[in-house]
Amino acid sequence: MSLIKKLAGQTVVYGIGSILPRVLHLIVLVPYLTRVFNDDTGEYGIHAIMYAFAGLIIGLFTFRMETALFRFGSKDNSLENTFSTAFTAVSLVSLLALGAILFQSENIASILTKPEDQHYVQYFAFICFLDILVAIPFAKLRLQNKAMKFSSIKVISVLVNIAVMVFLLEILSNLNLNWISYDPDQRLAYVFIANIVGSAVTVLLLSKEIFQNTWSIDKVLFKKMFQYTWPLALVGLAGSIMTYQDRWLINTFSVGTEEQNEIATGIYSAAVKFAVIMQLFIQAFNYAAEPFFFRQADSKEAPQTYADVARAFTLVGSIAFLAIYFYLDILQNILGENFRGGLNIVPILLLAYLFLGLYYNISIWYKIKDKTKIGALISVAGAIISLSINIYLIPKMGIIASAWAAFFTFGSMVVMGYLIGRKYYPVPYRLDRIVSIIVLAVGFYILTEFLHGQLNLGLGLKLAVNSLLLLLYVGMMWLWEKKFYQRILKD
Repeated sequence: MSLIKKLAGQTVVYGIGSILPRVLHLIVLVPYLTRVFNDDTGEYGIHAIMYAFAGLIIGLFTFRMETALFRFGSKDNSLENTFSTAFTAVSLVSLLALGAILFQSENIASILTKPEDQHYVQYFAFICFLDILVAIPFAKLRLQNKAMKFSSIKVISVLVNIAVMVFLLEILSNLNLNWISYDPDQRLAYVFIANIVGSAVTVLLLSKEIFQNTWSIDKVLFKKMFQYTWPLALVGLAGSIMTYQDRWLINTFSVGTEEQNEIATGIYSAAVKFAVIMQLFIQAFNYAAEPFFFRQADSKEAPQTYADVARAFTLVGSIAFLAIYFYLDILQNILGENFRGGLNIVPILLLAYLFLGLYYNISIWYKIKDKTKIGALISVAGAIISLSINIYLIPKMGIIASAWAAFFTFGSMVVMGYLIGRKYYPVPYRLDRIVSIIVLAVGFYILTEFLHGQLNLGLGLKLAVNSLLLLLYVGMMWLWEKKFYQRILKD
């Protein structure tokens, strides 16, 4: 079986674990929550800000030890020692993070939203603690190619999360229990408590991996891992700023009242959910690709394999971009009516996340060649671009500024990653094909906008036209890249 087919198979399996839970979130929780908070859009904005905060903390305190596990644990007979060193270190750090967030919860809340929201921050201290704790065990499953176990645990966790949330928000109010009672003013707190329970179940399901380690730190190995990962920690921090902190920036730098800014944040966060579909595909790919790339690093065919993966990724990503955009009129019904005002930013964000996925492809060189400091510099530059555009344009343009910030940030990182990578690890990327695929997809998007603007079609005809255009694009890509497909998919 070809290496590309193996990677595709792993991506599908990891997709079950990464995409299915998020799809469940999109088709179950997003419709549910945007209707629960339909009369208080600002509450959903606070919900988004808190999860952005969690993403930042988890990315920072895991210290990218997952990548270090791939780097040092992929050698013969080194996995258990590397796992124990990484997991023990991250566990200690997660305890420190828990204590620090709890101790400073009021100050953190005053920065994120307002001081009286400190109990939300306290909930997220426990969410972060539990999610940091399982990061290394999940990475071990990926390195061991235990994709089914990885995916099963992810799915079970989100199902538990949904079940507990529905119980607290819907069933509890109808029960007459002495030990707990329903409080309608604590709806958002119930959402966060459900997440804590789901994360706790994840820890239990990974207890075998957690307790099989020796709870020891190899000091020599840890020093090597630390030197390798501290630049990657900057990469993770910068990545969190670029992908999550736009919610906080909108809430902070919009020119409306406190309530209006929270509403804008809620509307933006709801619209982002559709672009996250593209991000989910990228995440599933990345779960499979990162250990795959490390395993192939010593092969003579590795550069060509990486080039083929990037080309295939761009093709699939461009189809995903058009498919999500073409059926947005149907997908928008997932949201409550008060949350549909920001859908104009979705095409921009879809392209932005396509660039982000492409960057993950072409930036593997700095991990393979131990040039993580350069990777950190690229990510820091991206974070500076993102912050600068957001801070300058949000007061002038509103939420669309954050969409354009993501577009230009990830686009510039692709350029930087490619140009610098040519020096350290040349890969024969077919830039002509990659660029042409993206340009043609954008051309189809522009054509569709023009046709609908001129013809003023009803929903049924509009969807029919969109479906024909999507089939036309896929057909053109098949004819244009037929030889490429046959080469990479042959046994």
